[in-house]
Amino acid sequence: MHILNLNTKKITKNIDEIHFNEDYHFIICNPWELKFFKNTLKINNQAYKNCLSYHEKVSVNILDDYIFFTLANFQINEEDILIEEINIFLSEKYILILIRKKNDVYEQIKQLMRENFYYKSNLTLSLFTIYSSILRIIISNQFENLERVEEIILEIEDDIINEVNEDISSKISHVRSICRCCVKNIRPLTYMMDTLLKDGMEFFSKEKTRNNYLEKEYEKLLQGLDLSIDKLYSFSLSTRELADKLLDIYSSKVSEKTNNLITRLTIFTGTAVPISIITGIYGMNFKYMPELTYEYGYGITILVILLIIIISFI
Repeated sequence: MHILNLNTKKITKNIDEIHFNEDYHFIICNPWELKFFKNTLKINNQAYKNCLSYHEKVSVNILDDYIFFTLANFQINEEDILIEEINIFLSEKYILILIRKKNDVYEQIKQLMRENFYYKSNLTLSLFTIYSSILRIIISNQFENLERVEEIILEIEDDIINEVNEDISSKISHVRSICRCCVKNIRPLTYMMDTLLKDGMEFFSKEKTRNNYLEKEYEKLLQGLDLSIDKLYSFSLSTRELADKLLDIYSSKVSEKTNNLITRLTIFTGTAVPISIITGIYGMNFKYMPELTYEYGYGITILVILLIIIISFI
């Protein structure tokens, strides 16, 4: 658990030092530590239960006291995909991030506590800037992992072209399933941003006196995130298309091998037919077949057969 007081700019791990009603806070913890904040931050039971169990669904819920985000961050590990859920509670006075594993994303989010770029004259805007930065960390991580998927696809493509027989079909199926999973987890982010652009602005503009500067800042941050997510989604789709093309390349290689085999069989058949006719005729044992008694008959027959074979392969 790490807690940054934006008013004092001090980081603490002691929850007793926190004054939620007075100051603004940036909190990182795991789902099992959420119980310490549940009542104080007025987190409802449904959101609390969702944080304690795994949900594949990426979602955003705009409630009276906070906006609740459920995000899915994927990691490519030894050609397998690992999905991690990240929950975020964002309100006018705090941002609470729930992350299960101390991985690279966790370390980068924790590093944000030591940065100063997000401090604004309006601390609610600071919290929203922190949220924007966290989402950019996740987006950047997913870009890196999609690049890793792309590398795996290119390695499989090389194996197909070089005819490396290491169960290529199962590798293709596996990488295609990874790509589908990536697209499945990225697509809802686009819907999430649409929801924030439509309804999230109202959540942060509850004041009776409208603040055009703040509204423009919120909108600018959201539009920047929306553009980044669109690029990420486009990249995931192109990666999936690249994986799907592996099937075409593989089918082409299999067809090429099949055609070569058929060509050889056709040549063999074309060669065998005249020979079969010759042997068939002489196997009928007609009464008058003078060439059978000819001194060079056997040699001539073998020579004719060899000529037929040679001509067939030219």
